[in-house]
Amino acid sequence: MIDLRGKRILFTGRLRSFRRFQAQQLATILGAKPVNGIDKNVDILVVGIISKPYDQLLTTQKLTYARTYGIPKIDELAFISWCQWRLDQFLDCNNKVTT
Repeated sequence: MIDLRGKRILFTGRLRSFRRFQAQQLATILGAKPVNGIDKNVDILVVGIISKPYDQLLTTQKLTYARTYGIPKIDELAFISWCQWRLDQFLDCNNKVTT
């Protein structure tokens, strides 16, 4: 699992589980640094569902840029897994403090 803490992340495509602003807020709370535009400083691109008419390539400008510059990509499920892992860490820390 890629740890997104301190990483500049960017979302592209439609997310099934969240609205984009919700995913950005959650990422911020859990330690990632969401950004709104693609550039070489983006660490990870989180790729949601990309839907286009049948005669168009299933890509986005952000995804094309990431491929060109070798920016790593993860899917929404990997993002959710990371969120769950971070939440588990918070819960473990809180349990140790209160016991």
